[in-house]
Amino acid sequence: MQYSSLRIGQEYWVSLPQVTNSSNNPVTVTKAQFVSLPYGLELIGYKALSVKDSDGYGLGVTPTKGGDEDLTGLPDHAGEPFTVKAHQPADVYYAARVKVTGPVSDDTSQCRFWYHQKSAAYRQDLRCVNQLRLATR
Repeated sequence: MQYSSLRIGQEYWVSLPQVTNSSNNPVTVTKAQFVSLPYGLELIGYKALSVKDSDGYGLGVTPTKGGDEDLTGLPDHAGEPFTVKAHQPADVYYAARVKVTGPVSDDTSQCRFWYHQKSAAYRQDLRCVNQLRLATR
């Protein structure tokens, strides 16, 4: 995903990849986050959002103030593990709230998900590249 309209001092929501269960058994997701953020982005926090509360799965970057797509006022489901049925996409997705503190030095590259399936617990790192850059004016 590419976004080149960031402004220093502003805050944005950056969506993590949608969880899709490709196995034959349900999985319960407990947490997700970026492994690291590049210089120029400060993490404010994470939120787990339901597609039922929003206009569907949030893809990309949205400003935290103004516009119809601001996720700030939506309920946070981060403290509630959610189950993804076999061979289905999740109804909940994660987003990181970030503040732009300067020129963004690099891309995001990895996200980490924690989940349970049957009696086993897993942690999985996935590629999640976002090219975030400042606006050119």
